[in-house]
Amino acid sequence: MEIRLLGPFEVRRDGALVVVPTGRVRTLLVILALAAPDAVSADAIGRRLWGEEPPENLRASLQTLAARLRRVIGPLVTFEPAADGYQLAIDPDRVDATRFLRLIESASGTGERARLAEALGLWRGEPFGGMGSDWLAQVPKSRLVEAYLAAVERRVDLDLAAGQVDAVLPELRQLTADHPLREPLWHRLLTALYRSGRPAEALVSYDELRRRLADELGVDPAPELRRLHAELLAATESPMSRTPGGTAKPRQLPPAPRHFTGRDAALAELDQVSRSAREAGGVTIAAIHGQGGVGKTALALYWAHRAAGEFPDGQLYLDLEGFGPGAPMTTELALELLLRSLGVPGAHLPDSGTARTALLRTLLADRRILLVLDNARDAEQVRPLLPGSAGLVLITSRSRLRSLAAREGAHRLPLERFTDADAAQYLTATFDQHRVPSVPTELAELAALCGHLPLALAIAAERATRTVSTGLRDVLEELRNHPDRLKLLDVGEDDDGALRVVFDWSYEVLDPAEARMFRLLGLHPVQELGPHAAAALAAVSEKEAQRLLDELVAVHLVEPQDTRYRLHDLLRVYSIGLAEQLGTAAERGDARARIFDWYAQSALNGKVALERSQPLIDFGEPLPGVRPLTFDDAADAAAWFTAERRGLVAAAYEAARLGDDRAAYRIAIALWPYLIYIRALDELFDLQALAVEAAGRTGDLAGQAVAANGLGGAHLHRRDFGNAAEQLRNALRLFEQLGDERGRGATLTDLARMHRWAGEPEEAIRQHQRAIDVLAAFDDDVEVARNYSGLASAQLAVGRAREAVGAAGHAVRLNRSSGERRAEAFSLDTLAGALLAAGELTEAVRHYQEALALSRELNDRWGEVSSLVNLGRALRDSDNLANAHEHWRLALGILTETGLPGTPTLDQQTVEDLLAGRS
Repeated sequence: MEIRLLGPFEVRRDGALVVVPTGRVRTLLVILALAAPDAVSADAIGRRLWGEEPPENLRASLQTLAARLRRVIGPLVTFEPAADGYQLAIDPDRVDATRFLRLIESASGTGERARLAEALGLWRGEPFGGMGSDWLAQVPKSRLVEAYLAAVERRVDLDLAAGQVDAVLPELRQLTADHPLREPLWHRLLTALYRSGRPAEALVSYDELRRRLADELGVDPAPELRRLHAELLAATESPMSRTPGGTAKPRQLPPAPRHFTGRDAALAELDQVSRSAREAGGVTIAAIHGQGGVGKTALALYWAHRAAGEFPDGQLYLDLEGFGPGAPMTTELALELLLRSLGVPGAHLPDSGTARTALLRTLLADRRILLVLDNARDAEQVRPLLPGSAGLVLITSRSRLRSLAAREGAHRLPLERFTDADAAQYLTATFDQHRVPSVPTELAELAALCGHLPLALAIAAERATRTVSTGLRDVLEELRNHPDRLKLLDVGEDDDGALRVVFDWSYEVLDPAEARMFRLLGLHPVQELGPHAAAALAAVSEKEAQRLLDELVAVHLVEPQDTRYRLHDLLRVYSIGLAEQLGTAAERGDARARIFDWYAQSALNGKVALERSQPLIDFGEPLPGVRPLTFDDAADAAAWFTAERRGLVAAAYEAARLGDDRAAYRIAIALWPYLIYIRALDELFDLQALAVEAAGRTGDLAGQAVAANGLGGAHLHRRDFGNAAEQLRNALRLFEQLGDERGRGATLTDLARMHRWAGEPEEAIRQHQRAIDVLAAFDDDVEVARNYSGLASAQLAVGRAREAVGAAGHAVRLNRSSGERRAEAFSLDTLAGALLAAGELTEAVRHYQEALALSRELNDRWGEVSSLVNLGRALRDSDNLANAHEHWRLALGILTETGLPGTPTLDQQTVEDLLAGRS
């Protein structure tokens, strides 16, 4: 057995992953593994697991945890009476953290580097990844991280002494980014830069560290770093020097952002682009694109300052004003400003733009200059400003600048909003400086309320630090309850700090059709949607919707998500505001009606594809402008339901809220088979209850009948037989009143299942026979097969195994002929159970294996669990206990991994009991 703690938590036995329950069971294993082979006292374990408030009966609680742990890893966990504690009987070297520390401690002499490298090779990332223990985070994790950094520094020193400077530079850049306040790492980075002939870059890095230490800790760099800085200054020429010919060496970069955090991957990508530019020669273009407020300029300036030493002939900066309250900067003006920056007197400026471009390229030829073109409107605005050779051009834009990539080979770098970690790091740095108290949960909530958008976070953080009375909790309360978050986040100044103004700038460049689409997107029930849904919203063709969405992506008002699109939280608020200001109530109502109808009609087609039977209700013709999706097979339908699940559920509730009850109950009804398929039983119940209420308000008897049938089935899956009977009998009464025989047959099927699950097999047999008699008149093999499978199960319950084999075999044949493969898998499972009861063990095992293979092919995890458990029982009965245990362990792994809800006859405890021999 191996226990891996240096990165994501893992336990492996003979190379195979062992699933250890999360929570205190897993933490107990880590506590014992770190101490192995020594025992840990019960009191010490209690403090580490529960802190200062251990349970009253600590010993009994630990016995329970230890017993659960033994079920997973075997008898390695033992109680040591002498130590009044527990011990893990494992070789300490089988625990990567223990081996890691031993290798570091033993590293010395001629084998020092090899041992350090071996130790560092065990490091896979943040220790104890995926575990939420306070004690682990506070004590062992800090110790391991410190040991890791110290070992890295020792190994880097050895590499630098051996002259391997280029080999360690990338690693040191990453390490200083990950640990920005650890001065020993910065000392080694500056040394490596100096030795590689880049003293200017080392100076920029030193200045970055100095400002960071001053801002965050209020201290200066250590004496050894200051001495190194003096050496670097002596090796670097004065920044006031001029290039040959008297042309000025510009230093135009605006100040770098004071509290820049995160963006490690983007910075590394820009570093790589710059390295490639040096190696390839000629001009290199890098374009950072992203939505307004995402931090493009901050990233560009931060990296430009950091990399300034790589451009000894100067750095030019120009805001092209591509997205702003006024017109974008003209090409002629941009060229004039750049040429003046290079020392060209006004009297010597060419009149035409073409001549100015030629002069700019002449002046920049063979010079390594960094040109930062901020806030570009499009590729045409940028092209005349590009040098002809040498240097690097760094562009920021809300446009994707596709043609610049196609024609000039620009390297495009999309910038997304902050991750959770980046947002927390940024907010912590800001609040610490202003002594604003905060806790991680508050930072996470603030980030979520601001949509992880850096500009919004900056505005909200500034609001929290503005006065003593306006703290973080006050801002959170305002954001939670304010009807217009965008207005609240407006700093009240007529510049880029006003979030609504930033969004306005992007909106105002849209043509009428694009602007209308953007306004309507906010009316969609959730932030993400596909082009088909957008087409329904706007009553346009899918092709036109795709074009409009792509135009919105181009100006970063919409984010692409593979084949779908997403409206940022704050942009959605902005979109809704525009729809209310610029559109009419009728326009908004029509758009919502279309999207609800599109969801209902498409979901009904998906329901038919999943169930392979005709629906019990006709939704009628789609509304004008609505083109519902159709599906070739169940897999396509399931994939669509998965992609649209959030939108479908939200649409049902939104339709009910807005009074469109007809749409609400139709969407809920159509979702039934998919929610059963994924075992989302709580969601299923809530939606069917919504459907009953909504259908009742419409007076539609057919809708009421189908909704009652659905809610009865939902109660049935909860094993609430009383309420299930009430709803199903109501559905049966309504279907009989309507003269709907198919509906009556479907309800009889559910009533039969109810009696079967309630332990009334004789009544179940009677109801299944009634349902078969009714449904035989219809061309619906799937529903008939469902009843034959149920009939077989009921017959088994009363000991009629041979009849059950016949009924289950008929169900398999009907499902197979109709192509209903998921139902075929379940009927194969039923047939195997009947054969097992009839004493045909070999045939039973074969059919269980068929059911298992089919469930896996369909990626039906619940069906896979059921077949694994039943196949294991059959193997146990055939005296193949080892193979049975292997199948049960696989089933337990799936239940643990997926969190699938169980049933009264099959859940995680059922499988644990089987493995322990208790059933």
